[in-house]
Amino acid sequence: MKVIILQNIKGLGRMGDVKNVSDGYARNFLFPRKMAKLATDAALKEVSSLKRKLEATQKLEREGAAKLAEQLKDIVLEFSRKATKTGKIYSAVTKEDIAETLNTKVGFRVSSDSINLEGHEGGHIKRLGEHLVKVELLPATQEGAPDVTAEVKVKVSQE
Repeated sequence: MKVIILQNIKGLGRMGDVKNVSDGYARNFLFPRKMAKLATDAALKEVSSLKRKLEATQKLEREGAAKLAEQLKDIVLEFSRKATKTGKIYSAVTKEDIAETLNTKVGFRVSSDSINLEGHEGGHIKRLGEHLVKVELLPATQEGAPDVTAEVKVKVSQE
C-alpha cells in the first residue's frame, strides 16, 4: 500500500515521502496515529506543496541546530559518582543522565536517542575522567544535507 508520510518517522522516512508499506502497518499503526495517509492522486498533488514547506522548515531547523552546536561545544557536563580505587564507577553515566543534564543546562530538548556513546563499554560511561560525547542535533537527510552534531565534554569525578 502506498502512503504519504505526514511526519518524520525514524527507520521509515521523512515528512512528504511516498513509501510502500504493508497494509497492516498502514491501517493499524500509521493511519490511527495520523502519521501517514493513503497516496491517492489528489494527495500526491498535495505532496509538492508539503515538500516546499518542508524545505523551508528544514532550512530554519539547520540554522538553529548549527547555532546550538556552537553553544554546546563549550559546555562541560559534570557528574559525581562513587567509584573504586581503580577509577571504575559503581553506577554508570547513561544517555538519559546526559540528556537530562543537557536539557536543564541548555534549555533545548535533546532526546537520549540522539546521544552517541559509541566507544564506551555497553553504551555507558563507566570510568572516572573526561569523555567526549557526540550529540546528534539533526540527522543527515536523503537529499544530501549533512547531519548536525556537537561534541560535549562529560567530566565524571569521584563523590
